[in-house]
Amino acid sequence: MEKYDVEERLPQYHQACRLGTDWLLTFTNEDGSIGPVEDSLYYYQVPWTYAIMGEFAAASRLLDWIYHHMFTPEGAFEGVSPQGQFETRVGSYPLACLIIGATLLRRFDIVYRGTRRLFAWQDPESGGFYQRLDGSDEQEILTTAQGGMTFIMVGQIEAARKAGEWMKRLWDLQPDVEHRLHPIYSPSEGLVTDYAPDREIFCVVKKDDPWQRHFSAGMAAAFLTKLYMATGEKDWLDLARKYEAFSMTTDECQFQSMQVCKSSWGGGLLYVATRERQYRDWTVRMGDWYLESQFEDGHWEDTKHWVPHPTAASNIEITSEFVRYIADIIMYLSVREER
Repeated sequence: MEKYDVEERLPQYHQACRLGTDWLLTFTNEDGSIGPVEDSLYYYQVPWTYAIMGEFAAASRLLDWIYHHMFTPEGAFEGVSPQGQFETRVGSYPLACLIIGATLLRRFDIVYRGTRRLFAWQDPESGGFYQRLDGSDEQEILTTAQGGMTFIMVGQIEAARKAGEWMKRLWDLQPDVEHRLHPIYSPSEGLVTDYAPDREIFCVVKKDDPWQRHFSAGMAAAFLTKLYMATGEKDWLDLARKYEAFSMTTDECQFQSMQVCKSSWGGGLLYVATRERQYRDWTVRMGDWYLESQFEDGHWEDTKHWVPHPTAASNIEITSEFVRYIADIIMYLSVREER
């Protein structure tokens, strides 16, 4: 892809971000919250999105509402909104995302308490992040990668390195990485490859099946590239390449699922770190995919296979995420090709 192709796309990406952000703003409530907060904890990424889109007033009001209604003295992200899916799986994910938004807005009353709470979710031995805090020791890519990135953001590099070691262990244990990725590890049982049929969607990512959690490898690559940037330790970059290669060599069917999204995060950061054209081209491809899947009013909807009847809550969740990823793409593609 030639340079002018990237330059042509940047205004389109800007417009998509603006449309998505304006759509989100229409759900602002008088008290600063967003949408039907009695539904679930779907808005955990919105402060982060508003912050990078320059919507500082809306971000500040929402964070203040969260602080007073959804944040405990111990730093837990809980209160009037039900936890929903986060009660049984990936429980630290909303908190880790909230801390990023609070850091960008300098709400240190949330940042420091929340960070102390986030440490409770990390296994001090393996470095992975627990699914739940009820005694289960299962840990997975999504929570470990986001937890690691949040720790980098708040200067907890040693904790982030532990998460990186978890990613290395997980990769080394993969039995058939040419065709599938197992994203869950248990210190008591090892890599989780034996599971009940109703857990398959969580326990394996198959390259030839569209209805998979295709974000897993890209999420790992994003975290590991950030860890490389933070430490200068090249082993993290090498490992990030391996995870992103899994994503980039997954069959075309992955683009039927909105869960391919985080591959743009891994590819874009690898382009910034390496300036290699393969990552730039992949990031452009992902950017075009976001444009193609956006509705005219600016919002996105989740994969119909899993969410056949999307609600305002589910649309707010995915739109806030996708606006942020496109904004990141703009940043990644704006660096010079030669360092």
